[in-house]
Amino acid sequence: MLVVLGGYQCPATTKEECGYFDAEAEKALIRRYVEAGKMVVGVCLGAQLLGEALGAPYAHSPEREIGPVEARLTPEGKNDPFFASFGDVFLAGEWHNDMPGLTEDSVIIAESDGCPRQIVRYGKYVYGFQTHMEFTHEIVAAGIEDAGGHLNCTGRFVQTEGQLLAFDYSEMNALLSSFLDAMVQAYRREHVPAVSQVMEKMIAVSDGNIHDIDHLIRVWTYAKTIGDLEGLDADTQYILEIAAITHDIACPLCREKYGSTNGKHQEEEGAQMVRTFLSDCGMLPEQIDRVAYLVGHHHTFSGIDGIDYQILIEADYIANAAENGYSKENVTNFINKIMKTESGKRIARAVFCL
Repeated sequence: MLVVLGGYQCPATTKEECGYFDAEAEKALIRRYVEAGKMVVGVCLGAQLLGEALGAPYAHSPEREIGPVEARLTPEGKNDPFFASFGDVFLAGEWHNDMPGLTEDSVIIAESDGCPRQIVRYGKYVYGFQTHMEFTHEIVAAGIEDAGGHLNCTGRFVQTEGQLLAFDYSEMNALLSSFLDAMVQAYRREHVPAVSQVMEKMIAVSDGNIHDIDHLIRVWTYAKTIGDLEGLDADTQYILEIAAITHDIACPLCREKYGSTNGKHQEEEGAQMVRTFLSDCGMLPEQIDRVAYLVGHHHTFSGIDGIDYQILIEADYIANAAENGYSKENVTNFINKIMKTESGKRIARAVFCL
Protein backbone atom coordinates (compact mmCIF):
# COMPACT_ATOMS: atom_id res chain seq x y z
CA MET A 1 0.00 0.00 0.00
CA LEU A 2 1.15 3.49 -0.82
CA VAL A 3 -0.13 6.26 1.47
CA VAL A 4 0.49 9.84 0.32
CA LEU A 5 -0.16 12.38 3.07
CA GLY A 6 -0.84 16.09 3.19
CA GLY A 7 1.16 19.27 3.54
CA TYR A 8 0.82 23.01 3.16
CA GLN A 9 1.93 22.85 -0.48
CA CYS A 10 -0.38 22.41 -3.47
CA PRO A 11 0.33 20.24 -6.52
CA ALA A 12 1.50 23.36 -8.38
CA THR A 13 4.18 24.19 -5.79
CA THR A 14 7.59 24.15 -7.48
CA LYS A 15 10.92 22.88 -6.18
CA GLU A 16 12.13 26.48 -6.21
CA GLU A 17 9.31 27.38 -3.82
CA CYS A 18 9.84 24.30 -1.66
CA GLY A 19 13.10 22.47 -2.15
CA TYR A 20 12.06 19.18 -0.54
CA PHE A 21 8.76 18.89 -2.41
CA ASP A 22 8.89 17.29 -5.87
CA ALA A 23 5.33 16.98 -7.19
CA GLU A 24 6.37 15.30 -10.44
CA ALA A 25 8.41 12.65 -8.67
CA GLU A 26 5.54 11.94 -6.28
CA LYS A 27 3.05 11.67 -9.13
CA ALA A 28 5.36 9.29 -10.98
CA LEU A 29 5.60 7.11 -7.88
CA ILE A 30 1.81 7.15 -7.49
CA ARG A 31 1.31 6.12 -11.12
CA ARG A 32 3.69 3.19 -10.70
CA TYR A 33 1.73 1.90 -7.73
CA VAL A 34 -1.64 2.34 -9.45
CA GLU A 35 -0.42 0.66 -12.64
CA ALA A 36 0.96 -2.22 -10.56
CA GLY A 37 -2.49 -2.80 -9.07
CA LYS A 38 -1.45 -1.86 -5.54
CA MET A 39 -3.53 -0.12 -2.89
CA VAL A 40 -3.11 3.66 -2.94
CA VAL A 41 -4.59 6.15 -0.47
CA GLY A 42 -4.03 9.88 -0.88
CA VAL A 43 -4.88 12.31 1.93
CA CYS A 44 -5.50 16.04 1.33
CA LEU A 45 -2.50 17.12 -0.79
CA GLY A 46 -1.93 13.42 -1.36
CA ALA A 47 -5.45 13.07 -2.78
CA GLN A 48 -4.83 16.02 -5.10
CA LEU A 49 -1.52 14.50 -6.26
CA LEU A 50 -3.28 11.17 -6.80
CA GLY A 51 -5.86 12.80 -9.07
CA GLU A 52 -3.15 14.67 -10.96
CA ALA A 53 -1.11 11.49 -11.39
CA LEU A 54 -4.13 9.99 -13.14
CA GLY A 55 -4.66 13.02 -15.39
CA ALA A 56 -7.16 14.98 -13.29
CA PRO A 57 -5.95 18.50 -12.36
CA TYR A 58 -6.67 19.61 -8.82
CA ALA A 59 -9.17 22.42 -8.24
CA HIS A 60 -9.97 25.04 -5.63
CA SER A 61 -12.62 23.95 -3.16
CA PRO A 62 -15.78 26.10 -3.16
CA GLU A 63 -15.18 26.79 0.55
CA ARG A 64 -12.19 26.76 2.87
CA GLU A 65 -12.68 24.10 5.56
CA ILE A 66 -10.76 23.84 8.84
CA GLY A 67 -11.99 21.58 11.59
CA PRO A 68 -14.66 18.88 11.74
CA VAL A 69 -17.48 19.31 9.23
CA GLU A 70 -20.56 17.27 8.50
CA ALA A 71 -19.90 15.06 5.49
CA ARG A 72 -22.25 12.59 3.82
CA LEU A 73 -21.90 9.50 1.72
CA THR A 74 -23.17 9.69 -1.83
CA PRO A 75 -25.33 6.83 -3.17
CA GLU A 76 -22.15 5.35 -4.61
CA GLY A 77 -20.47 5.68 -1.22
CA LYS A 78 -23.32 3.87 0.50
CA ASN A 79 -22.82 0.97 -1.91
CA ASP A 80 -19.05 0.81 -1.42
CA PRO A 81 -18.37 -2.12 0.97
CA PHE A 82 -15.24 -0.45 2.34
CA PHE A 83 -17.46 2.25 3.91
CA ALA A 84 -19.95 -0.11 5.50
CA SER A 85 -19.11 1.24 8.98
CA PHE A 86 -19.75 4.85 7.96
CA GLY A 87 -23.09 6.45 8.69
CA ASP A 88 -24.89 8.24 5.89
CA VAL A 89 -23.70 11.41 7.63
CA PHE A 90 -20.42 11.56 9.56
CA LEU A 91 -17.98 14.11 10.95
CA ALA A 92 -14.83 14.59 8.90
CA GLY A 93 -11.66 16.49 9.80
CA GLU A 94 -10.64 19.27 7.42
CA TRP A 95 -7.78 21.70 6.77
CA HIS A 96 -7.74 22.69 3.12
CA ASN A 97 -8.40 25.20 0.37
CA ASP A 98 -8.19 22.81 -2.60
CA MET A 99 -9.67 19.47 -3.63
CA PRO A 100 -8.73 16.57 -5.93
CA GLY A 101 -9.64 16.48 -9.60
CA LEU A 102 -11.92 13.90 -11.19
CA THR A 103 -11.06 11.44 -13.92
CA GLU A 104 -13.64 9.98 -16.30
CA ASP A 105 -13.80 6.81 -14.21
CA SER A 106 -13.61 8.33 -10.73
CA VAL A 107 -16.55 8.15 -8.32
CA ILE A 108 -17.33 10.59 -5.53
CA ILE A 109 -17.83 8.62 -2.33
CA ALA A 110 -18.46 11.49 0.12
CA GLU A 111 -19.18 15.21 -0.04
CA SER A 112 -19.92 18.16 2.23
CA ASP A 113 -21.62 21.52 1.84
CA GLY A 114 -18.25 23.20 1.58
CA CYS A 115 -16.48 20.67 -0.62
CA PRO A 116 -18.11 18.33 -3.16
CA ARG A 117 -15.11 15.96 -3.27
CA GLN A 118 -14.39 14.78 0.24
CA ILE A 119 -13.61 11.18 -0.74
CA VAL A 120 -13.02 10.02 -4.32
CA ARG A 121 -12.58 6.48 -5.61
CA TYR A 122 -10.21 6.33 -8.57
CA GLY A 123 -9.99 2.54 -8.80
CA LYS A 124 -10.87 -0.66 -6.99
CA TYR A 125 -8.16 -0.05 -4.38
CA VAL A 126 -7.32 3.60 -5.11
CA TYR A 127 -8.92 6.33 -2.96
CA GLY A 128 -8.38 10.03 -2.41
CA PHE A 129 -9.39 11.50 0.97
CA GLN A 130 -9.58 15.27 0.96
CA THR A 131 -10.73 14.89 4.55
CA HIS A 132 -8.29 14.21 7.40
CA MET A 133 -9.92 11.25 9.14
CA GLU A 134 -6.51 10.62 10.76
CA PHE A 135 -6.59 13.87 12.81
CA THR A 136 -5.78 13.60 16.50
CA HIS A 137 -5.50 16.27 19.18
CA GLU A 138 -1.70 16.15 18.82
CA ILE A 139 -1.77 16.54 15.05
CA VAL A 140 -4.15 19.48 15.24
CA ALA A 141 -2.13 21.14 18.02
CA ALA A 142 1.01 20.82 15.88
CA GLY A 143 -0.83 22.35 12.93
CA ILE A 144 -1.94 25.32 14.99
CA GLU A 145 1.59 25.79 16.33
CA ASP A 146 2.96 25.63 12.77
CA ALA A 147 0.48 28.33 11.82
CA GLY A 148 1.96 30.61 14.47
CA GLY A 149 -0.51 29.73 17.18
CA HIS A 150 -3.39 31.54 15.54
CA LEU A 151 -5.51 30.81 12.47
CA ASN A 152 -5.99 33.94 10.41
CA CYS A 153 -8.85 32.35 8.51
CA THR A 154 -12.56 33.00 8.33
CA GLY A 155 -15.44 31.24 6.65
CA ARG A 156 -18.57 29.23 7.24
CA PHE A 157 -16.61 26.03 7.75
CA VAL A 158 -13.60 27.35 9.68
CA GLN A 159 -13.49 26.67 13.42
CA THR A 160 -11.48 28.39 16.12
CA GLU A 161 -8.34 27.05 17.71
CA GLY A 162 -10.30 26.28 20.86
CA GLN A 163 -12.92 24.30 18.96
CA LEU A 164 -10.26 22.34 17.09
CA LEU A 165 -8.41 21.43 20.27
CA ALA A 166 -11.55 20.53 22.23
CA PHE A 167 -12.90 18.08 19.65
CA ASP A 168 -12.67 14.31 20.18
CA TYR A 169 -11.33 12.82 16.94
CA SER A 170 -11.51 9.17 18.03
CA GLU A 171 -14.74 8.40 16.19
CA MET A 172 -13.40 9.52 12.82
CA ASN A 173 -10.16 7.64 13.55
CA ALA A 174 -12.23 4.49 14.07
CA LEU A 175 -14.03 5.06 10.76
CA LEU A 176 -10.72 5.43 8.95
CA SER A 177 -9.46 2.23 10.57
CA SER A 178 -12.59 0.37 9.49
CA PHE A 179 -12.10 1.55 5.89
CA LEU A 180 -8.44 0.50 5.86
CA ASP A 181 -9.18 -2.87 7.44
CA ALA A 182 -11.95 -3.61 4.94
CA MET A 183 -9.84 -2.63 1.95
CA VAL A 184 -6.75 -4.53 3.10
CA GLN A 185 -8.74 -7.68 3.78
CA ALA A 186 -10.43 -7.52 0.37
CA TYR A 187 -7.11 -6.88 -1.36
CA ARG A 188 -5.33 -9.69 0.43
CA ARG A 189 -8.15 -12.15 -0.21
CA GLU A 190 -7.95 -11.29 -3.89
CA HIS A 191 -4.19 -11.76 -3.85
CA VAL A 192 -3.84 -14.87 -1.69
CA PRO A 193 -1.88 -17.58 -3.47
CA ALA A 194 -3.75 -20.17 -5.47
CA VAL A 195 -3.88 -23.62 -3.94
CA SER A 196 -1.74 -24.84 -6.85
CA GLN A 197 1.02 -22.39 -5.91
CA VAL A 198 1.14 -23.69 -2.35
CA MET A 199 1.10 -27.24 -3.69
CA GLU A 200 4.08 -26.51 -5.95
CA LYS A 201 5.98 -24.94 -3.07
CA MET A 202 5.22 -27.88 -0.77
CA ILE A 203 6.34 -30.42 -3.37
CA ALA A 204 9.62 -28.54 -3.65
CA VAL A 205 10.06 -28.56 0.14
CA SER A 206 9.50 -32.34 0.12
CA ASP A 207 12.85 -32.61 -1.65
CA GLY A 208 12.05 -35.60 -3.82
CA ASN A 209 10.55 -37.81 -1.09
CA ILE A 210 7.95 -39.56 -3.24
CA HIS A 211 6.13 -41.08 -0.28
CA ASP A 212 5.62 -37.67 1.33
CA ILE A 213 4.58 -36.10 -1.96
CA ASP A 214 2.11 -38.87 -2.81
CA HIS A 215 0.66 -38.73 0.69
CA LEU A 216 0.06 -34.98 0.70
CA ILE A 217 -1.56 -35.22 -2.74
CA ARG A 218 -3.85 -38.02 -1.52
CA VAL A 219 -4.85 -36.14 1.62
CA TRP A 220 -5.45 -32.95 -0.36
CA THR A 221 -7.57 -34.82 -2.93
CA TYR A 222 -9.73 -36.46 -0.27
CA ALA A 223 -10.06 -33.20 1.69
CA LYS A 224 -10.94 -31.17 -1.39
CA THR A 225 -13.52 -33.75 -2.48
CA ILE A 226 -15.17 -34.05 0.92
CA GLY A 227 -15.19 -30.27 1.36
CA ASP A 228 -16.80 -29.76 -2.04
CA LEU A 229 -19.42 -32.42 -1.36
CA GLU A 230 -20.18 -30.93 2.06
CA GLY A 231 -20.71 -27.49 0.49
CA LEU A 232 -18.07 -25.56 2.43
CA ASP A 233 -17.89 -21.81 1.85
CA ALA A 234 -14.95 -20.61 -0.22
CA ASP A 235 -12.86 -19.35 2.71
CA THR A 236 -13.22 -22.53 4.75
CA GLN A 237 -12.52 -24.69 1.70
CA TYR A 238 -9.36 -22.70 1.02
CA ILE A 239 -8.11 -23.11 4.60
CA LEU A 240 -8.89 -26.83 4.47
CA GLU A 241 -6.98 -27.39 1.24
CA ILE A 242 -3.92 -25.43 2.38
CA ALA A 243 -3.90 -27.38 5.67
CA ALA A 244 -4.22 -30.66 3.79
CA ILE A 245 -1.24 -29.82 1.59
CA THR A 246 0.96 -28.75 4.51
CA HIS A 247 -0.27 -31.03 7.30
CA ASP A 248 2.85 -33.24 7.28
CA ILE A 249 5.35 -30.42 6.77
CA ALA A 250 7.29 -31.54 9.86
CA CYS A 251 7.84 -35.15 8.75
CA PRO A 252 11.41 -34.68 7.40
CA LEU A 253 12.45 -32.81 10.55
CA CYS A 254 10.86 -35.42 12.81
CA ARG A 255 12.68 -38.25 11.06
CA GLU A 256 15.97 -36.47 11.60
CA LYS A 257 15.30 -35.14 15.10
CA TYR A 258 13.28 -37.99 16.66
CA GLY A 259 13.92 -40.94 14.36
CA SER A 260 10.20 -41.25 13.60
CA THR A 261 7.16 -39.34 12.36
CA ASN A 262 5.26 -39.70 15.62
CA GLY A 263 1.99 -37.77 15.37
CA LYS A 264 2.52 -35.64 18.46
CA HIS A 265 5.99 -34.62 17.34
CA GLN A 266 4.54 -33.71 13.93
CA GLU A 267 1.94 -31.51 15.56
CA GLU A 268 4.41 -29.76 17.86
CA GLU A 269 6.97 -29.05 15.16
CA GLY A 270 4.56 -28.52 12.28
CA ALA A 271 2.50 -25.70 13.78
CA GLN A 272 5.44 -23.30 13.78
CA MET A 273 7.01 -24.63 10.60
CA VAL A 274 3.87 -23.98 8.58
CA ARG A 275 3.75 -20.38 9.82
CA THR A 276 7.22 -19.81 8.42
CA PHE A 277 6.36 -21.69 5.23
CA LEU A 278 3.27 -19.53 4.57
CA SER A 279 4.64 -16.23 5.89
CA ASP A 280 5.61 -14.87 2.47
CA CYS A 281 2.62 -16.24 0.56
CA GLY A 282 0.35 -13.22 1.02
CA MET A 283 -2.22 -15.08 3.12
CA LEU A 284 -4.20 -13.23 5.78
CA PRO A 285 -2.80 -13.59 9.32
CA GLU A 286 -6.01 -15.23 10.49
CA GLN A 287 -5.78 -17.73 7.62
CA ILE A 288 -2.24 -18.68 8.60
CA ASP A 289 -3.33 -18.92 12.24
CA ARG A 290 -6.06 -21.39 11.34
CA VAL A 291 -3.83 -23.50 9.10
CA ALA A 292 -1.19 -23.63 11.85
CA TYR A 293 -3.84 -24.72 14.33
CA LEU A 294 -5.04 -27.49 12.02
CA VAL A 295 -1.50 -28.69 11.30
CA GLY A 296 -0.83 -28.65 15.04
CA HIS A 297 -3.87 -30.84 15.75
CA HIS A 298 -4.26 -33.14 12.75
CA HIS A 299 -3.53 -36.24 14.85
CA THR A 300 -5.80 -35.12 17.72
CA PHE A 301 -9.28 -36.60 17.46
CA SER A 302 -10.77 -34.82 20.48
CA GLY A 303 -11.91 -31.22 20.73
CA ILE A 304 -12.57 -30.90 16.99
CA ASP A 305 -13.85 -27.34 16.65
CA GLY A 306 -14.74 -26.87 13.00
CA ILE A 307 -15.71 -28.57 9.76
CA ASP A 308 -12.24 -27.89 8.31
CA TYR A 309 -10.65 -29.70 11.27
CA GLN A 310 -13.11 -32.58 10.96
CA ILE A 311 -12.54 -33.09 7.24
CA LEU A 312 -8.74 -32.90 7.58
CA ILE A 313 -8.88 -35.68 10.20
CA GLU A 314 -11.06 -37.79 7.93
CA ALA A 315 -8.98 -37.22 4.76
CA ASP A 316 -5.69 -37.96 6.53
CA TYR A 317 -7.08 -41.13 8.05
CA ILE A 318 -8.37 -42.45 4.71
CA ALA A 319 -4.96 -41.86 3.12
CA ASN A 320 -3.05 -43.41 6.05
CA ALA A 321 -5.37 -46.41 6.23
CA ALA A 322 -4.91 -47.14 2.53
CA GLU A 323 -1.14 -46.67 2.61
CA ASN A 324 -0.61 -48.76 5.75
CA GLY A 325 -3.16 -51.52 5.21
CA TYR A 326 -5.41 -50.87 8.20
CA SER A 327 -7.86 -53.66 8.89
CA LYS A 328 -11.49 -53.31 7.87
CA GLU A 329 -12.40 -53.50 11.55
CA ASN A 330 -10.13 -50.51 12.31
CA VAL A 331 -11.61 -48.51 9.42
CA THR A 332 -15.17 -49.41 10.43
CA ASN A 333 -14.55 -48.30 14.01
CA PHE A 334 -13.10 -45.00 12.79
CA ILE A 335 -16.07 -44.40 10.51
CA ASN A 336 -18.53 -45.09 13.31
CA LYS A 337 -16.73 -43.27 16.13
CA ILE A 338 -14.76 -40.40 14.60
CA MET A 339 -16.15 -39.55 11.19
CA LYS A 340 -18.96 -36.98 11.15
CA THR A 341 -19.39 -35.96 7.51
CA GLU A 342 -21.64 -38.09 5.35
CA SER A 343 -19.35 -37.46 2.37
CA GLY A 344 -16.31 -38.70 4.26
CA LYS A 345 -18.13 -41.83 5.38
CA ARG A 346 -19.26 -42.61 1.84
CA ILE A 347 -15.76 -42.15 0.44
CA ALA A 348 -14.19 -44.28 3.18
CA ARG A 349 -16.69 -47.10 2.59
CA ALA A 350 -16.05 -46.92 -1.16
CA VAL A 351 -12.26 -46.93 -0.78
CA PHE A 352 -12.26 -49.93 1.57
CA CYS A 353 -15.23 -51.77 0.00
CA LEU A 354 -17.28 -51.69 3.20
